[in-house]
Amino acid sequence: MIRRSLEADVMAVLWDDPTPRRVRDVLNRLNADRDRPLAYTTVMTVLNRLVEKGSAVRHPDGRGYRYTASAPDEAGLAVRGVLARHGDAAVAGFLTELQADPDLRQRLRRVLDEGN
Repeated sequence: MIRRSLEADVMAVLWDDPTPRRVRDVLNRLNADRDRPLAYTTVMTVLNRLVEKGSAVRHPDGRGYRYTASAPDEAGLAVRGVLARHGDAAVAGFLTELQADPDLRQRLRRVLDEGN
């Protein structure tokens, strides 16, 4: 059986429920599907790495933290990454593609209409 990375598993938990989650909540969810349970510190380390990468957000909660995904899905993270690396050039490139491709314009219109 091919396993996803632990980071991908943690992100799946965060995306599954947008409510800010404690490390223990994420740990319990991950361990429910595992033969060999993960350690609390392992999940805490992964969450901290995801925060450093900008994939997750840490919210103060008493003496600890709760975590949420920084984007609604993997595509949202990819868009953020492209914009972070390429800034206005990425936006300009997208607009150039829109002007050149009528099918892409229609797809964008459908997505925008679905969002309203």
